[in-house]
Amino acid sequence: MDSSIAEFIASCKVATICAIDGEQPYCFNCYYSFIEADALLIYKSSYSTHHEKLIEQNPKVAGTIIPEQIDLTTLRGIQFEGIVLKDSYDIMMKASSAYYLKFPFAMAVPGKIYALAISKIKFTDNSKGFGFKQHWEK
Repeated sequence: MDSSIAEFIASCKVATICAIDGEQPYCFNCYYSFIEADALLIYKSSYSTHHEKLIEQNPKVAGTIIPEQIDLTTLRGIQFEGIVLKDSYDIMMKASSAYYLKFPFAMAVPGKIYALAISKIKFTDNSKGFGFKQHWEK
C-alpha cells in the first residue's frame, strides 16, 4: 500500500461503513484504528446492533473515510471495500491492542472489536491536484 494512503487512513478516526440489509444499503459510523501491515480497519460496536446482525449474514462491506475538518480545495478521502473477518484469537488480540492504544477510553464501554480486511481502496487527494486519485488492491 502506498505510504500516502496508509498515512491518511492512520491520521483519521471515523469511518462510515455500509452493510447490506436485504437489497438496501445500511450505513453506520465508527471510530477505528488501522493496522497497515495487514490492511485491517479495526472498530468496536455495541452488542446486538442492527449492523452486527447484517454483517453476520453478509460480511462484505464498503465504506468511506474523510478527515474531521474539510477544506474543499484540498479535500482528501478514501472509498474502500472489504470483508469483516470471523473472530480468531490471533486477529482479535492484535485488533484489540491496536484499537485500545488509539482509544483507551473505549475500554470502559461494552462492545465487541471487529477486524475489517480492506481489499480495495480509491484515495482522492485534491491537495495533489483537483480530482487526483490513487488506487490500491490487495
